[in-house]
Amino acid sequence: MTERLEDRFAPAGSTELGRAAAEGTVDGACVALDLDPDDPLATVTERPPSLWRALAAAARERGRAHRLDDECRRLRSELEAVVADVDAAGDTSDALAAARRRAAAAGADVERLRERAATLRGRLAQARERTDADADTDADADAGESTVDALQAEFDAATRALTEAETDRVAAQQALADAAERSRAARDAREHRLRLRDALDNRRRTVRRDLAREMYPAFADAVEAFRSEAACVLGGDSVAEASLTARPGDGPADFDGDAVVAHAAAVRVARRSDPVVVGVDRFSTPAAAREWLRAPVVFVRPD
Repeated sequence: MTERLEDRFAPAGSTELGRAAAEGTVDGACVALDLDPDDPLATVTERPPSLWRALAAAARERGRAHRLDDECRRLRSELEAVVADVDAAGDTSDALAAARRRAAAAGADVERLRERAATLRGRLAQARERTDADADTDADADAGESTVDALQAEFDAATRALTEAETDRVAAQQALADAAERSRAARDAREHRLRLRDALDNRRRTVRRDLAREMYPAFADAVEAFRSEAACVLGGDSVAEASLTARPGDGPADFDGDAVVAHAAAVRVARRSDPVVVGVDRFSTPAAAREWLRAPVVFVRPD
């Protein structure tokens, strides 16, 4: 018998769910329903999220709060500000390397010009001494003075160039100091970002652990309900045999059994009002899935 489109979703008559079912895939249905595919309660597939994450999401769906919620919000707000600072600073390594090269080049120019000025100063002094010693004739005096004048002009140009180079070196050193400070500030901001992320991740793990444990008794009851209602829920003997072996244990770390059934049980205890996209063969019909998951359901083909 050909499956009708209206048989693939529940509740019947929902145009929105019908469009989602027509997409035929989990991702397509999530897009049609504007569901976040990363929401651990939005889908039931063969690749379920961790039980800790699903149960914590179920607790949130039921309005549960945690003592660390305010601290998580504070850390998240502080982290967002630090991330903005890091993004604004950008990568400072290229600027710092360029500033270092400029400072090194400016320093080398100063040393080169200083040596040239010193050499010209010596040559100028020697020329003056020779001019004074050879002042016996007008020709010698004129030649000596000409040499002195030329060397004086070279020396004056060298000292001017040295002065300019020293000014450039001071500016380059200041630019290097500024670049180094920006680099240190960016590094500090990155380290602060890392510390905040670690702190926030730690708090979130604590919250997830506590909320999941808080929901676990209801979850264990849901797993038992799945076992007891298997005859009307499951779609086949092979699936039933695999799904009935679940043993909840005392906590999420102790659960042993079908991960898809565990995920479905987490969705059930969430009492979800938003639709759930089902892409597994654990339910015989959309109606059975709707009744057991206690949520609007869209059936699509398994991935």
